[in-house]
Amino acid sequence: MITRALEEGDLPALTALRLEGIRLFPDAFLLTEEEALAAPDDSLSAWINNGTAFGVVSKDRLIGFAGLRGQTFAMSRHRIHMGPFYVTPDAQGSGAADLLLEHLFDFAKSCACTQMELWVAKANTRARAFYARHGFTVVGRIPAAVIQDGTARDDLFMVRDLTVDLPVRGPDGLRRLHAGDWRIFRNIRLEMLRDAPTCFGSTLADWSALAPDEIRDWLTSIHLWAAVEGGVVVATAGWHALGGAVQAHRGHVIAVYTTPRARGSGLSAQLLTRVEEDARAQGISQLELDVGVENAPAIAAYDAAGYNVVGTIPNCLNHDGHIHDQHLMVRTLRA
Repeated sequence: MITRALEEGDLPALTALRLEGIRLFPDAFLLTEEEALAAPDDSLSAWINNGTAFGVVSKDRLIGFAGLRGQTFAMSRHRIHMGPFYVTPDAQGSGAADLLLEHLFDFAKSCACTQMELWVAKANTRARAFYARHGFTVVGRIPAAVIQDGTARDDLFMVRDLTVDLPVRGPDGLRRLHAGDWRIFRNIRLEMLRDAPTCFGSTLADWSALAPDEIRDWLTSIHLWAAVEGGVVVATAGWHALGGAVQAHRGHVIAVYTTPRARGSGLSAQLLTRVEEDARAQGISQLELDVGVENAPAIAAYDAAGYNVVGTIPNCLNHDGHIHDQHLMVRTLRA
């Protein structure tokens, strides 16, 4: 998934996606379907050309959009209004909304804005929880903000202080991490590279230097599963498909790590099972991984999970002059 400013060529997809949102979630839009259908195309074109319409795209498909509107007067130019904001149902829960909102934050900050504002229906508890998780707080209410089919609806006014870099906490449990989880993942990634530097192909220096966008892109490019407790990642295991049609049946397991305080709890085995289930669902029939020949606990854990050593790569990694071999282990996935 990528986020970007929308362009004129996105107009048909934006038009269709906005109509979908209005039809499925009429309470989330001020525009009715009839009004949207009657609106000229140049109204959306003007929004796009203004440079404040943004989208999230997955596999060349627009799956979400959002808009920003700045203030024109000097004394209020530090404020920016967000809305509309919509992600198609089959992409909800994928991290697309988090990624899109993070992009809006970055854009607003680049314009020297220090405060983002929005209106949300009081009854829309899911949206309110999402915005609250991203640092928005309710500062006001307008009664009967909308009258729909004869029924009055209150709206809440929410504000986000852009000068405060708040951690974004996703739900706890075993779940896949997405681009919006980049902060909590970065913490454990740096920890694993400090705690066990010879177990990974990346270095602490590499990851310490990565920008947020680079970490988001990395999370988007792989399938990373994690155990999250109290908003903190305590264990991870991920995989990615090998490139090319002739290798499309193979997946490579990476970033397997459990924090010291969570070891012995069985989380690693549970995450490896999630990786296996996820890979199988994506058409993968063989999982592979590299592990240091000296790492007996990890080799035992992989053996228990059904991986077999099929060979050894000599002089595989060089960590500050320490050159060591890696076993190649393979697990065949049954249909």
